Amino acid sequence: MATEHEGVGIGSFACAFGDLERKPEDIADFEALWQAESPDTEFAAMGCGTFRTMSGPVDDYVLEAVRQTLRDGSVQPEDVDRIVFATSDVRLGALGPDFAVRVLDALGLVNCVPAVVSFQQCCSSLTALRQAWELFSDDEVNNVVLVSLDFVPEDSGRVRSFALFSDAVVSCLVSRGGAGLLKLASTAVGVDHAGLLGRDSFMSRQKVARDSLARVFQRADRRLEDVTKVFPTNLYAPVTLFNSAIAGLDRESLHFAGTLSAYGHCGNSDWMVNLADYHSRVGIRPGETYLAQSSAPGFFACGLLVGT
Repeated sequence: MATEHEGVGIGSFACAFGDLERKPEDIADFEALWQAESPDTEFAAMGCGTFRTMSGPVDDYVLEAVRQTLRDGSVQPEDVDRIVFATSDVRLGALGPDFAVRVLDALGLVNCVPAVVSFQQCCSSLTALRQAWELFSDDEVNNVVLVSLDFVPEDSGRVRSFALFSDAVVSCLVSRGGAGLLKLASTAVGVDHAGLLGRDSFMSRQKVARDSLARVFQRADRRLEDVTKVFPTNLYAPVTLFNSAIAGLDRESLHFAGTLSAYGHCGNSDWMVNLADYHSRVGIRPGETYLAQSSAPGFFACGLLVGT
């Protein structure tokens, strides 16, 4: 169960997508890449319209997102105590050993301690959210920025059997004494060891999903019926719907189709993209329960958030 931190809230979500909007057919040899991944399958049924590519260094997009988050949260850079980055395993090396130093210096985060969460593929950002929340056990911590980032250096790596990869950075603010949109009620993450080895099955995927969901609801003393909306991973539409069905989630509760069509799969950032999009269209409502959910080969993560 997430610790109850009085007066702590999560909000000020900011998205910095790759600045180049492209179509799948813009990828060199797209049809051959697609058929190699998913033979005899029509891509038109996957639900992807466009995706985004970063034309500049990833640092630029991180700075853009975090600056917007700080503006929205009315927090000065020198008042940020911690920053927690989340990214996929394969992106750690591409960031470079001085990535955090570059970001801290450019943003003026002179009193900020950085950390990174990875090795859980696209589920790392939910673990990072839990870590950011738990930092408030320290009474001296007042402002924590969470940054989720994923990008693909080569176009040929964007086309996979389960998703069309895009580039994006999303940040949010966890703060004490601010208004916020949400509180973290609970999180859970499970591992499917067979999936880590590429030997997952219907049964192994279903077990890790249902076990994780059972824990997250039990820890928050809530039920699936209490959930207003689910923010899942933006895999291909048939894959997302299938994964949700085996986990016991109602397809009508999912918010992802519009963002999938516009942005594709933004790795760790998907649940944050979907939450921010839903808030802009409908609004996060006080007292209502929302489920953030991420899935990746070998992992399933989820978090319950309650509107404040």
